[in-house]
Amino acid sequence: MNQNTEFLPVEVFLEEGSSVATVDWGAVEATTILLSLTDITEGQVLRVYTKDLKDIIGLELVMLPESKTLTLVAEIYTDAKETPLKLSAPKEVLQKAEQLKVMIRYNGFHLALHLDGVLIDEEWPMGSINLRDATIESAMIKQGRLLNYNISEQEISELYGDEKQMEQRANRLLGEESTSVQYWRPRGFNTGVGDCMPYFDGHTFHIFYLFDRRGHGSKWGLGAHQWAHLSSDNLGDWKHYPLSVAITEQWEGSICTGSIIQDHTHYYAFYAVRAVDGTPARLTWATSVDGVEFEKSGVYIELSSQYHLSSVRDPHVFREDNGTYHMLITTSIMNGDREQGCLAHMTSTDLKTWVEHTPFIVPGYHDQPECSDYFEWNGWYYLIFSNDGAARYRYSRNKFGPWMRPAADIIDGVQLRVPKSAAYKEGRRLVVGFLSEPGRYGGELVIRELIQHPDGSLGTNFVEELHDYTDSRNKIETLETFTLENLEGYAASGHLRIENDYYLKFKVIPAYPNMYYGFSLAHSDKFEQGHEVRFDPAGRKLGIHQINGRSFSQDEATSLYHMNDLEQEVIVEAVVTNEYIDLCVNGARTMISRSGKEYAYLRFFSQFGAAEFHNITYRELE
Repeated sequence: MNQNTEFLPVEVFLEEGSSVATVDWGAVEATTILLSLTDITEGQVLRVYTKDLKDIIGLELVMLPESKTLTLVAEIYTDAKETPLKLSAPKEVLQKAEQLKVMIRYNGFHLALHLDGVLIDEEWPMGSINLRDATIESAMIKQGRLLNYNISEQEISELYGDEKQMEQRANRLLGEESTSVQYWRPRGFNTGVGDCMPYFDGHTFHIFYLFDRRGHGSKWGLGAHQWAHLSSDNLGDWKHYPLSVAITEQWEGSICTGSIIQDHTHYYAFYAVRAVDGTPARLTWATSVDGVEFEKSGVYIELSSQYHLSSVRDPHVFREDNGTYHMLITTSIMNGDREQGCLAHMTSTDLKTWVEHTPFIVPGYHDQPECSDYFEWNGWYYLIFSNDGAARYRYSRNKFGPWMRPAADIIDGVQLRVPKSAAYKEGRRLVVGFLSEPGRYGGELVIRELIQHPDGSLGTNFVEELHDYTDSRNKIETLETFTLENLEGYAASGHLRIENDYYLKFKVIPAYPNMYYGFSLAHSDKFEQGHEVRFDPAGRKLGIHQINGRSFSQDEATSLYHMNDLEQEVIVEAVVTNEYIDLCVNGARTMISRSGKEYAYLRFFSQFGAAEFHNITYRELE
């Protein structure tokens, strides 16, 4: 808000067409801009600048070189940084707007761009906007107003309609919310799911996740992540909630990953706050009586200086049978000039006062073990942590180790980022993470069923409730059984053209352990470019590789190792879209890989042997 002792709301009216006005409000931490555009044509819409011609606020319809589409771009400068914060709305959204009413809201810690009342883009600023003796130039508008305060929700309703009307507009501009959450991301053109924190309260399965815009690029690269929340009682019907833990102060650079736990009366959300000035991250918590609306405690948990305090994050809290609470914290322990990534360890009896202990584990990787998870399951104890985004697990018969490394210690493939787990009904356990994008943080939500083998090792399976396609309007297509054989080379058959995303399932029986088999996806029926899903029984390996790619260039990010029984009967399930290939083998190993290609052609192959393909079915997906 304005720093005046007695605040007086003021507004400046902007005339139709091109006009010039002035304001002298000083440095403000709240303002609202309301504009009605005449049309969608390239050019400047609004410019606010100082006496010495320094830009303060800009709004322009411009052709962006990276997207080659006309985009509405807003730039807002504050006294915190020389670089402006940018908001945008692409042409495909603008074209769906009936009124072309633009609203920009700024309240000091939140900056939002609305179109016809619908939130299109947002940022999380710092500092004040300098509106001292400023000039306003506008063009291509029917009318406009500049306010010296952040418009209220009631005023927004009066301008744009009630909640039902706003949801209808949101559906038109951003598309309707998906009824399924598998492979889901929040509505919007720059949104994504970040680190996930599942929790089961005995009845409802909750997924708290880091809401992301710009692939960690918001707030000048600090991320500005916040806890979002969705839940289900049956994994089929999902409810979306407002943000659980949001940025409410300028100093909060990002609300980082954490965990949820309950005592007898409250839900506790433990997390770290990344500070904007690079000072040590602050471990803290928020509480809730209903698991939906959380209140920040304002109390901070401190680790000793033996740890690298600016990297402290990802607190995972669990309760021991005797009532003691344990917290595992991502950081590094300092050993002279050397830092070793570790999970710091603290305990508490009341979730408020914490005592520091020696590190829980120092795994010896080059980086810090992130997004840890700890649980007991059928007499085994498990510790999960991620390095370079890939989740690894350790297991033990004892509560606190020693921790054994299994042969295949990665949960799913390496493109399923930082998954964490939670219990579910009837002794089940689910793993939740996100599908990564190359060179960019955030992606789509992915949920797996965790599988426990008799020896305590773990696997993953498709979640039945999320991969039940029997309600699909498209019928199942079936292929006849066939055999492919070539002891000295390559054999392929079953060429199909499938226009849409689809679910594929088949059984394959290889005749020779030292052969390859699988299926290929390509742009054309020549299969010169595309991807191959290749099974290697002798190498105990499954990989997704480029057709005709060099063998030594096979990507570790698209391979699974220690794949047992590939020389026997194998059941394969796959979801194929123009964004990713998701695989499940024998209901025990899964891997998702972002292909980024639209493949309309499918065929099956064998190489250096013979393979029978049975029960081949596929169903196109809506």
